[in-house]
Amino acid sequence: MSPAPAPPERPATAAGPPDPVAATGVAALARGVLAIRWAVLAWMLVVVANAAVSGRGTGLGVAIAAVATVAVWVTWLTFAGPPRTTRMLLADLTIAAALVVVGARQPWFATVYPVTAALAWGAARGVGGGLVAGGALGLVSFVTGLTIPDQPVSAQLIGSLRDPVNFLLAGGGLGFVATLLDRSAAQVRAAQVEQVRATERAARATERESLGRQIHDSVLQTLALVHKRGRELAEHPQVDGAEVGRLADLAAAQERTLRTMILRRPDDGPPDDTRTALRDRLDRAADAVAVDVDTAVTVVGDIRLPAAHVHELGAAVEQALNNVVRHAGATHAWVFAEIADDQVVVSVRDDGCGFAFDPDALRATGKFGLLRSIQGRAEDLGGSVRVDSAPGRGTELELRVPVPTGAQRNTGERSGHRRTDQGHDRE
Repeated sequence: MSPAPAPPERPATAAGPPDPVAATGVAALARGVLAIRWAVLAWMLVVVANAAVSGRGTGLGVAIAAVATVAVWVTWLTFAGPPRTTRMLLADLTIAAALVVVGARQPWFATVYPVTAALAWGAARGVGGGLVAGGALGLVSFVTGLTIPDQPVSAQLIGSLRDPVNFLLAGGGLGFVATLLDRSAAQVRAAQVEQVRATERAARATERESLGRQIHDSVLQTLALVHKRGRELAEHPQVDGAEVGRLADLAAAQERTLRTMILRRPDDGPPDDTRTALRDRLDRAADAVAVDVDTAVTVVGDIRLPAAHVHELGAAVEQALNNVVRHAGATHAWVFAEIADDQVVVSVRDDGCGFAFDPDALRATGKFGLLRSIQGRAEDLGGSVRVDSAPGRGTELELRVPVPTGAQRNTGERSGHRRTDQGHDRE
């Protein structure tokens, strides 16, 4: 026979449906109780068969009827599932109480099975249910024991108290275990909910940081450029209409960019499995920001990376070049990229005024936003950023990120040179 008990379920409470973690633990308890039922039934069959063969048992007919009833009940529970409803539990308790009465006068065959009813109540109803069932069986056992004739009063009391104690311990003990399982399941569920919430908070924070970087990269940088060029034009009596139109075009382009950022879905990013040439993105970064500064782009080999990597590295370079234009006072800037020691190395160097690089001081003065944004991009790719600068000797910013799986590199060197007032001038 192949037992196939259905998992027991606690009744749904006001807090919601039964917890699946708790149901799994209670199901294990129920399977254990069912195994005990079969073991006890087997022992009862052996005892009754031995009594029938030897002819030593009294009330053999009652014993056979009781064993048959238990066999039918256990078989039904095996296929229908352990007792869960109040009706099933009461039926189980009634059969156990009847065996207590029968076993009081013929203890040679029905002394253990009633304990399984107390265990079932404890598994299904917790400590309270186990104690109630154990107390009910104990009361039946106590009253029945006092009615047995031809026994000393002391023996009757001891015999009548022994079984009630066992029933109470069995029902209450397993009920306590079931209650602990419920509490543990509630703690696990609370931890899972908190983990989900923490993950959602982290995802929202990451999305906000990413959006902030993009706004800083494009919108804020362009607004700063418009502000700078606008003031410069305001100082000249003759304003170039073409230059004003260019500034208007920049503002309109950034308006479109900002709208796209706001309306974009989280899954609209570039696919990671698309290979893109790093050189092309660095060229676009130099074209976008090289104002009044000669910018040279050099890439060792034809480096092709996943689109997400190329986007982040290109945006970081664009930020760095923007900073060169706005603050460095440089006349030349150099962008260099290569793959070395299983890392993609991208550096931006200028011949500007340089500065004393002190992260703490930059944070204190609110000037760490640019570097934090670039660091965030590198760290998102598993890499890091190094800054080398000093007053009077320019600045070098270097990004190092691990080479992603599937990156392609063809040997050979390609270089380029850009001058803002002459357009592209490849060397």
